Amino acid sequence: MEIEIRAKINNLKEIESHFNEFKGVQILAQEMRQVDTYLRHQADKEQLLVIRIRRKEKQAILSFKAKSVDPKGDTAWHDYDTQISDPNKLEDILISSGYVYVCVIDKIRDSFKWQDFEINIDNIRDLGLFIEIEAQGQEKDIEPKKKEMSRILEKLGIAPADIIEKGYVALMLEAMAVKR
Repeated sequence: MEIEIRAKINNLKEIESHFNEFKGVQILAQEMRQVDTYLRHQADKEQLLVIRIRRKEKQAILSFKAKSVDPKGDTAWHDYDTQISDPNKLEDILISSGYVYVCVIDKIRDSFKWQDFEINIDNIRDLGLFIEIEAQGQEKDIEPKKKEMSRILEKLGIAPADIIEKGYVALMLEAMAVKR
């Protein structure tokens, strides 16, 4: 199960200066563009299962994401990822099979590993700059992991009130609704 929280970045330099104090940080990727196309079946009004096609520079990944199991927010869900060779053909098949577009998240990501956490700095088109912390766990781990991730964000200079327990899809849908 994937557990994650995020925050809008107001001062990247401050976060970077605090992050440089962390020991044992591994760089996983820098300035990697990811274009995530989210789809759901038209009959699935509650979005119990969302499909994501993630396009990266030289690969594509298909993800099945179940509805969040965290009663307090959009922060924890079961997911399954697998590589795919032809994302465009798969997208066409899904659309012709009753799937509809939810949104596209187009981002440039810097990704790091620190202890048991993946820490991402995401610059998302139409949303802005975010930091996201992700961990793997089970349902019993949701609250303890979120507390640990919140402490990490606080060490990076982010106030608890600025922590967001919504996913990028929810944030993008809110932004799209405001534009209309």
